[in-house]
Amino acid sequence: MCGIVGKISFNEQLCELPSLEDIKHRGPDGNGEWFNPEKTIYFGHTRLAILEPTPAGHQPMHSNGGRYTIVFNGEIYNHQKLRAYVPGFNWIGNSDTETLLELFKVKGLETLNLLKGMFAFALYDESDKSVLLVRDRLGIKPLWVKTSESDLSFCSEILALIDNTTGNLCDRALSEYIGFGHLPASGQVFKNVEALLPGSFMKISNDGKIIQEQWWPKNNFLNTGVKNKIKATSLVKKLVTTAIEEHLISDVGVGAFLSGGIDSSIVALVAGKVLGKNLQTFTVGFPQSGFDERLIARKVARLCGSEHFELEITENDCLSSVQQAVECLDVPSVDAINTFIVSKAVRQTGLKVALSGLGGDELFGGYPSFKSVPVIDKLSILPPAVQQLILNLLPVSAKEKLGGIEHLSPEEITISRRRFMSIKQLKENGLGNGLPSILNMPHGLDTMGKISWAEMQGYMGPMLLRDSDQMSMAVGLELRVPFLDHELVEEVLSLPQRYKKGIGVKPLLVKAFSDILPVEVYNRPKQGFALPMEDWIKGPLYDFTLQGLKAAVEFTGIKAPLLQLQKFEQGNQHWTRVWKWSVLGHWLLKQHSLSTNSCLAEV
Repeated sequence: MCGIVGKISFNEQLCELPSLEDIKHRGPDGNGEWFNPEKTIYFGHTRLAILEPTPAGHQPMHSNGGRYTIVFNGEIYNHQKLRAYVPGFNWIGNSDTETLLELFKVKGLETLNLLKGMFAFALYDESDKSVLLVRDRLGIKPLWVKTSESDLSFCSEILALIDNTTGNLCDRALSEYIGFGHLPASGQVFKNVEALLPGSFMKISNDGKIIQEQWWPKNNFLNTGVKNKIKATSLVKKLVTTAIEEHLISDVGVGAFLSGGIDSSIVALVAGKVLGKNLQTFTVGFPQSGFDERLIARKVARLCGSEHFELEITENDCLSSVQQAVECLDVPSVDAINTFIVSKAVRQTGLKVALSGLGGDELFGGYPSFKSVPVIDKLSILPPAVQQLILNLLPVSAKEKLGGIEHLSPEEITISRRRFMSIKQLKENGLGNGLPSILNMPHGLDTMGKISWAEMQGYMGPMLLRDSDQMSMAVGLELRVPFLDHELVEEVLSLPQRYKKGIGVKPLLVKAFSDILPVEVYNRPKQGFALPMEDWIKGPLYDFTLQGLKAAVEFTGIKAPLLQLQKFEQGNQHWTRVWKWSVLGHWLLKQHSLSTNSCLAEV
């Protein structure tokens, strides 16, 4: 796991470069830099050594013969199997980066379809002087791109690309953040700065011509023809187990976040069968929490045979971590604090790799949207006037979230349920509707499959995955997400919804692992790692929150933040509606500081 950065000049030699200093937290174990012979292309890399921690894993890395040069961020879990495509080759080391380089010599772009893992990389091809930028299927690893008439820059983090020419957030980006608490997964965020789309590649020719193409998903997902629920259950168990086992590949210790919930418990139990005491599991507890999950997590840890750690975090540590997390945000998010606190606590034990249960809710129906959206979706067959009449009968909060959307489709209903501000309120503040884009939905998905895709594309991708990456990498921890193995995703999304529905939470997943999963893990209300943010914002975080709110007003010219604070103080507003503005304000303060101080270095 690493940080990558680079710059490509279309006309002349590079005279200014991105700074490795900006991403050193992503790779505290080493760094490297490379120029092409013409000094028109620069690659930089900071390394968190997981696979092949010896010099044989150093980057930028060159292929045998020197045709390709790469900077790579991520993990390819099946890379040892892929070496069979290069028979007789004398491998230098055991890194997946070396596998990828040599595989490209044999398979070219077909290589992408063979990879299982999370990754973002840049590949220079000496034969035509081109650079290929690639991002994994689900966008687990980030890659930002900045373009101009004379050059193109890329980086794992957006703040490393920002200078005094970047300007302000685009209107669409600001609208989506205010409406949903995260920046867009697609399209520009700043002038000429955007995220490379998940499952896409960008090829940059030496004359500046840019071609971008989506390589995943292609058309529809074809399942294995499962004919009944028993076979579906067996398939899910096999796919989940395989994914977790593959995610254990490492030359350093591996741990797992263990919350006591369904997803993290399954990850720990399967991993424990492989690693036993070599697996470290972590449960975080703190006195201010409204519940304590340590007892259930302790039982799961005993069953999986792991070395278990219960990390007690004091209120003062939490409060300090909240402000540290905001400072570490590469892009603003309303929901990143928990991940930072857990990642920081785990990293302080010396661990570099941890498994997470992220993705289980999206795949197996763990959100309320899987129950409510199908009901509302049935309105789409009614005339518009009747639709509106029924919508008017909904609770005020539901009406505000759904009001103004163009289509009562499963995907738009799913995403609209997550609104922080209605379309009407956004327009009153001079903003657009903020609705996240749901791109490249595979053909043939049923309603539950569409809800899953919408949750993954409109919520998980731009918020949960970004939060997981930036908050874990901020402290030098690699976070792996086995439920997002692409073969598992494709199969589960294409399964008929009748196999995934049932009594209780995520019934198909629970049934698949009922032989090892304790009853108390799934036979209880769904809970989460909840901080007492409302009390803190009214108390010890008040000044910090107010500072961010005032900055948000100053930079955006929008008066809503202070009005939201007034409503919050009166008990008429949820804390997240205030916190999103404060985070944005603090992030804009940081961005403004970066943009007025050059982050470039001479060659």
